[in-house]
Amino acid sequence: MFRVHFNTLIVIFGMISLQCMTNVEEITGEQVQNISFQAEVQPILQQNCVSCHGNTAGINLDSYDAVMNNNGNNWKEKVVVPGNAENSGLYDVLLERPQFQLQQMPTGGPYLTGDEIEIIKTWINEGAKNN
Repeated sequence: MFRVHFNTLIVIFGMISLQCMTNVEEITGEQVQNISFQAEVQPILQQNCVSCHGNTAGINLDSYDAVMNNNGNNWKEKVVVPGNAENSGLYDVLLERPQFQLQQMPTGGPYLTGDEIEIIKTWINEGAKNN
């Protein structure tokens, strides 16, 4: 009898725990291509980043020129390294465990969805064009 209730509790606890975790489906987004900075990347930055990073908080993300001419405080390279998202601070800070930064951005969330992160990653890997 105790074993049945214990197993039921384990299942219920597991289900509750899953609901409290970050949405797994949002961690990885759908693969995309031919990303437009103006139509896809800039709206994400405006909605999630520019309130703090519009020429304050160490980096300016309010325009293409600003994004491309920023050196991050925590990176050896520019914030965006065209063709190389893995070494671009802009992509790195969006990850759950950034390698260059101490915390995921935006600070305290809400964090970008997997699809939004994939758009930024692909845009960088496609050469970070002003399109």
